[in-house]
Amino acid sequence: MGSLRVHDTSVSRARGVPRHPPSGRRTTVRRRQTRRARRRAVGVLLPALLLGGLAAPGNAASRDAADIPPQEPGVTLRSFDVGSPLEQLCTLKAGQTPNVDKLMPVIDWESTEDFGLEDYFVSQVIGNIDIPEDGDYAFRLISDDGSRLTVDDQLVIDHDGLHSAEPKDGSVQLTAGYHSLRVDYFDASAEQRLTLQWRPPGAEEFVTVPNDVLSTDADVVRVTAPGQKECEGGADSPGDGLPLDSVHPSYDLTDLRPEGFEPQVSAMDWLPDDRLAIATWGGTDNVAGEVYLLDNVTGATSPEDVTYTRVAEGLNEPMGIKWVDDSLYVSEKHQLTRLVDEDGDEVADTHETVAEWPYGGNFHEFAFGMLYEDGHFYLNLSVAIDLGGATTDPQPAPDRGTTISVDKDTGEVDYLAGGLRTPHGIGWGPEGEILVTDNQGGWLPSSKLLHIEQDAFFNHYMNPPGPFDDNPVTKPVLWLPQNEIGNSPSTPVTLTEGPFAGQVLIADVTYGGLQRASLEKVDGAYQGALFRHTQGLEAGVTRVSVGPDGALYTGGLGAGGNWGQEGKLDHGLQKLTPNGTSTFDIHDMRATPDGFTLSYTEPLSQETADALADSYRVDQWRYEPTADYGGPKIDEETLRVTSATLSEDGTEVTLTIDGLKPDRVVHVQSPRPFSSADGETLWSTEAWYTLNAVPQG
Repeated sequence: MGSLRVHDTSVSRARGVPRHPPSGRRTTVRRRQTRRARRRAVGVLLPALLLGGLAAPGNAASRDAADIPPQEPGVTLRSFDVGSPLEQLCTLKAGQTPNVDKLMPVIDWESTEDFGLEDYFVSQVIGNIDIPEDGDYAFRLISDDGSRLTVDDQLVIDHDGLHSAEPKDGSVQLTAGYHSLRVDYFDASAEQRLTLQWRPPGAEEFVTVPNDVLSTDADVVRVTAPGQKECEGGADSPGDGLPLDSVHPSYDLTDLRPEGFEPQVSAMDWLPDDRLAIATWGGTDNVAGEVYLLDNVTGATSPEDVTYTRVAEGLNEPMGIKWVDDSLYVSEKHQLTRLVDEDGDEVADTHETVAEWPYGGNFHEFAFGMLYEDGHFYLNLSVAIDLGGATTDPQPAPDRGTTISVDKDTGEVDYLAGGLRTPHGIGWGPEGEILVTDNQGGWLPSSKLLHIEQDAFFNHYMNPPGPFDDNPVTKPVLWLPQNEIGNSPSTPVTLTEGPFAGQVLIADVTYGGLQRASLEKVDGAYQGALFRHTQGLEAGVTRVSVGPDGALYTGGLGAGGNWGQEGKLDHGLQKLTPNGTSTFDIHDMRATPDGFTLSYTEPLSQETADALADSYRVDQWRYEPTADYGGPKIDEETLRVTSATLSEDGTEVTLTIDGLKPDRVVHVQSPRPFSSADGETLWSTEAWYTLNAVPQG
């Protein structure tokens, strides 16, 4: 959702970053601190890993307090509205944001007020339990309806199914120290109850597990979103109802991290000699705000071949980097900085302030991404938010939620467009225009892809108003339906070569992987379709770049709250190299006056062609932006496909569809079996088209 747990603003001030930088251009010099001093300063700043998954298989050993993120007493309760009664625990589709996320002192609940939902929901209880001494610990789950207790990787109690509030016991041998704890629960209807009790060694009776042995990650942003969530269905499979789970067959995946190198990548750019510059939040040596130069990453390579040199540190959560005129420029939260190498060793000796922008010290006030062209840098300023995800009212600094340009020579800041919330990604579009991704939140019922034009306003209102709040609302190029095909979109990048040249890839931190968009202009404005493209990476993706060798380079970063892909690392650096394999996939989707034409990369099989009229399912809905966080689908309806016509070469299907309306998201799904003439299964069966306007004629 684009809401990051980072650090308290008082810590930023302790690092020498002013809460309200002076206006105007001002050059400052910050000398490099000693590594020891930096480590002391950043020890509490590094983003915490999300505690939510199970421990690694076979790892039942306890952990010391130093081995886990900062904790606070209690557990995390997350509830998901599934909208219909269940008979047993279900597996939620990956990447969905809960309806409820809150800190609870103990696990002993029996009301709607406790769970946050009334009926038809699934809850996850996540935390750690601090075991005082080695021994055999008995646990008891009391639930109405089903529940399950897991400690580390061990299933301790399986109390699934429909039943009243009855107890079930289990026991596990535990060593002294911290162990991960998770309870899964569902409520079908009527009464609700979930209680976790224990009987430690030597105790005679079961009692509720006390608050003083329970803990969960401290100070995380607890992001929630309305709307119904989905469980995996029996017919679902990766790419067909579920997220992909592997690398696209047309790429070879290469790791680029030498042993011990764990960069939390927040930005990347290329030097003329094919070295890769990355900015990071930290990871290696516990030093935050770094810049590295990496060599031997292009072409045929391996982690052992890659070398890296740290050339800067002590930066204030950099999220953009560009190499311009033999210098590296970095967008910090509060300013644009040039890294100055005074002695020729490529290590920055001073940090020169090129420009400053409004900054109020809120943890969420980022300067996202960076482009450069003709003497100007382009980047996005996010708004301040509260820890619950709501937009801060009033904003601590003016003119946030904007795309800005910065004159390289004078430092002058100009505002291009506004009404943004968490505009994490910025990139060049198919015709050289600026594309930006924005993350779900207040006034954003779902995440979206935007085309930045001068004076555009994208519907996120603030107090005080932003510079473009009085302008008409500009429609998104694409809605990125939340939890279905996106969650926390980051970098957009346009492909210039290969079978999808001219299309846009969109990275995602929480949904993970890369999604692919085919865009077209209708009535002079962009709209188009979104497809799943690849997963199988080691971390959710903050940055993606096309390298000089034509490979896709992906950098990963995970933080607390929901900002990171579940089960993946909080750091990562890999590349996807095209291998020439032709994969059967939807190539593009274009709107017609009465439907759509879907183009495929290979001719369809005769079996698939014979069943076309019955194989497509089409749904449409719209979104209604409000001040609330996120929002549900509105006016959902299933549409009838009246005809499906296959082109003579077998690669295009034109659908005629009754009831299509403008300003809708149209979801088209072709259930399996759906194969090519060579017998290959379709890589991903689904497309989401943002139909801002229906073509005429």
